[in-house]
Amino acid sequence: MKMGYQLFNRWCVVLLSVSFSITSLAENTVLIATGEYQPWASDSLKHKGFVSHVIDEAFKRAGDYKVEFKFLPWKRAYESAKKGDFQATSFWFHSADREKDFIYSEPVMSEKTVFFHLKTNPLKAWNELTDLSDKTIGATIGYTYTKEFWGLAKSGKLNVQTASADDKNFKKLFASRIDVFPMGTVAGFGLLAEKFDKSVVHLVDFNPKPLVEAKGHLLFSRKHAGSEQLVKDFNKGIKQLQREGLLDKWREDLLAGAYKQ
Repeated sequence: MKMGYQLFNRWCVVLLSVSFSITSLAENTVLIATGEYQPWASDSLKHKGFVSHVIDEAFKRAGDYKVEFKFLPWKRAYESAKKGDFQATSFWFHSADREKDFIYSEPVMSEKTVFFHLKTNPLKAWNELTDLSDKTIGATIGYTYTKEFWGLAKSGKLNVQTASADDKNFKKLFASRIDVFPMGTVAGFGLLAEKFDKSVVHLVDFNPKPLVEAKGHLLFSRKHAGSEQLVKDFNKGIKQLQREGLLDKWREDLLAGAYKQ
């Protein structure tokens, strides 16, 4: 009988130890909602894209963290993280409206967003967005662009037609259903090379004046009590990557196409 109690106690210790290990692992796993935006982030790319690579490596340098990415439509990724279904969402440009729901990390990328157009329908020099009032502008649902851009669209001062994905906007551009389409230069040409035939890609150009030159951030949900510590640890990891010179190296790799599988 005594032997039975000893075995029972030993099994209890083992089970408690396993339970504690699983709980610790779960506590150190950071769930991040993100979307497809090649070559910056994609489930089909090496390291899941440049931004995902940066995030993963920053957390590794920050402590005993494991990162898991869930790819969703952008709007759903944002709303799910806002509700607290994920600890964070990657990656977003700055908007004051988001600060009440999220804590911004140090930047994980930067890019100029420009207006793409067909060479046969060039976009002449512009200074104010209202200079584009005679154009039909494509936009992707869930993207930030700028507050002014969406404000002018809502007021009807800009003719903006939305689509659910960037490639759909490029298809509309090729079909002359829209005149211009704002997108990041790196992501835009990356998407054209991946999704479209060379026979049509050469028909596209862009106006060099940026709609916005913005930095993308990892947003940590305020629904999670540990978010403030998470963002502090993550920012330390980002600064360590900078000191190691890896952010510059990986961006060079990005431009060289090294993230393609």
